[in-house]
Amino acid sequence: MIIYIKNKLKNTGNLHRRPNSRNKLRAKSFIAVLLILILPAGAMMAAAEFADRDSLAMYICLHFSLCIALCMPIANWLENWMVNREVQKMNSFCVKLKQGKLNQRLELYSNKSAASTDELCLLQHNLNWLAHSVAKRESKFTESLAKTRKDKERLNLLSYTDHLTGLFNKRFFELKLVEACSRCISCKTPLHLMLIDCDHFKEVNDIYGHQEGDRILAELGRIISSSVRGGTDFPFRFGGDEFGAILVGVDSTRCEQIAERIRDRFAQIKLGRASLSIGISKLCYQAMDPETEAEQLVAAADKALYFAKNTGRDKIISPAQYKESPQPCDP
Repeated sequence: MIIYIKNKLKNTGNLHRRPNSRNKLRAKSFIAVLLILILPAGAMMAAAEFADRDSLAMYICLHFSLCIALCMPIANWLENWMVNREVQKMNSFCVKLKQGKLNQRLELYSNKSAASTDELCLLQHNLNWLAHSVAKRESKFTESLAKTRKDKERLNLLSYTDHLTGLFNKRFFELKLVEACSRCISCKTPLHLMLIDCDHFKEVNDIYGHQEGDRILAELGRIISSSVRGGTDFPFRFGGDEFGAILVGVDSTRCEQIAERIRDRFAQIKLGRASLSIGISKLCYQAMDPETEAEQLVAAADKALYFAKNTGRDKIISPAQYKESPQPCDP
């Protein structure tokens, strides 16, 4: 009996040296049988040599009574010891996958040939494959999402930008002016609107051609953009030869200086009779409705621009200088 148990323990050690889930399960089963059945039975056989028949019968009844009483606890213990721990590891693995931790892996057994037909090992292999596939797809999805976000930002920028000059377009102006008015009214910050028109631009196109006219407009856009503050002021192109800028946080004197700098830089181009007429309007601090004030800003700046063109062109008209002009002029 002792030699048999010794051989079994030796074989169990060999099973542990070849680790796969089926062999581990066999080893655990043998140890459980050894502890529950063989050892108590061996103890009773040893006691039989020293006990009488009545005592032996009592020991046998006691053994079977204990086996029946401990059947359910031992079954639960065996289930947890032999099966549940492996299942719990896989369940924990699946929970981590659900939480997005896709870089983890279940440990596979080293003996590939023995594990090839092992269901538990195949299940672990499939779970690892699933985690790898999900991680790979998530990586591709993240890259695609980042590319889509960049494309969206680029398209949004194109939708708000004039292709010829690189300035913001009329659509952006209409959105930004109301937003700037709302912020400046709340913070009591000065805001000026500058409208710019290129005088005699039709004549430039007729004499020098549309390509030269486009070059002049692109140069005017560069002059306006370099004359205002990036990120604070907003230069834009209405369309054609009409431009403008929203100036935030500058007083009327500084605004007129910026307008004069734009007019002087453009005058250095000296192409035909091309010049700039500029009209300026100022935000009213007592305004309550940003949308209404934005409309009034545009109307006041347009009147000032019209007055500048009507009184000789190539000048700047600020709110303090503005007067109604009774005589219209040719565009």
